[in-house]
Amino acid sequence: MLNPLIKEKKLSHIEYERYSRHLIIEELNQEGQKRIKAAKVLFVGAGGLSSSALLYLTASGIGEIGIIDNDEIEISNLQRQIIYKINNIKENKAKAAKTNLQYLNPLVNIIAYNDVLTEKNAYNIIANYDIVIDGTDNFISRYIISKSCYSMHKIHIYGAIEKFIGQISVFNYQNGPNYYDLYNELSNKRPITCSERGVLNTLPAIVGTIQATEAIKIVTGIGTIMNGYLLIYNSLDLSLKKIQIKPARLNVAIKKNSNLNVELFKPTYINKQDIQNLNKKSIYKLIDIREPMEFKLKKIKGSINIPLKKLKKIRTINYIKEQLIKNIIIIYCNNELRSYIASQILNKNHIKHYVLKGGIKQNYKL
Repeated sequence: MLNPLIKEKKLSHIEYERYSRHLIIEELNQEGQKRIKAAKVLFVGAGGLSSSALLYLTASGIGEIGIIDNDEIEISNLQRQIIYKINNIKENKAKAAKTNLQYLNPLVNIIAYNDVLTEKNAYNIIANYDIVIDGTDNFISRYIISKSCYSMHKIHIYGAIEKFIGQISVFNYQNGPNYYDLYNELSNKRPITCSERGVLNTLPAIVGTIQATEAIKIVTGIGTIMNGYLLIYNSLDLSLKKIQIKPARLNVAIKKNSNLNVELFKPTYINKQDIQNLNKKSIYKLIDIREPMEFKLKKIKGSINIPLKKLKKIRTINYIKEQLIKNIIIIYCNNELRSYIASQILNKNHIKHYVLKGGIKQNYKL
């Protein structure tokens, strides 16, 4: 339960009317709604997962909501990111989300951060909130969230989606597991991301709503929290599976020293100017790691398409080593996670390469 001492919080007449369906629930009543009003929740990422969670937590009367995201809205987002409208295209997600949410509930204080969460700014931002809801699609951001939440004793509500399957867990709750533990459990599997394989548009709404529900339960002290378990939801057969998360050895080290700097694999990036400055005698080869349909719709002139799922195959690695190794290899994508994974694959196979900074989103003409 958060904010156990909320005597100073009072509900106005309009709040009694607006939240009446909460107030008549015996387990919630006035005290629960006051705790909701006193709560502060930060959303990292304002995509599909966060869309439904933001709508419901704003409607519930959470006192303060922070949203951090520096992406711009694209037309492909509207298939699942229901918080945005057609007129929001090309706007910053955090700012557009704030504007749309204020129409839903002007009683909630909403703060928009047009930024990326980094190790440098994480402390100053997360310190202002009780709960962090993870709406990201890459594990570097999740590591930063997990590490920051642990050091500041904040609760991290995790969600992930791919195709028809979603995952949910609550980390760092009452000395429970954190994201490092989950990553250890799934160490032989790649983290899932909707931008790589697509996602059923209703799935992020379901997972995001569960994240919002866990936040309300934590704030009000009702029910059993998804602590120490990973909930896996399969929308094709409507099944729910709970897997216990066991502590990882890495997590033991973190608990001994919360300031531990965990070294992650970092790709070597190259930008447009760097490419233009390459020695004229140097020959570079651009490899687009997106799916063929994405490559057909939009690509950089002169690039070849090797989808990520094919990149890890032995015959593809052999082809690169035999046919392209004399070139300066540059991979690109429209998604940070895919670029990260592709770079790891090439690195493990001792293939020197660069990652194009900004990828296809920058619409480079080289």
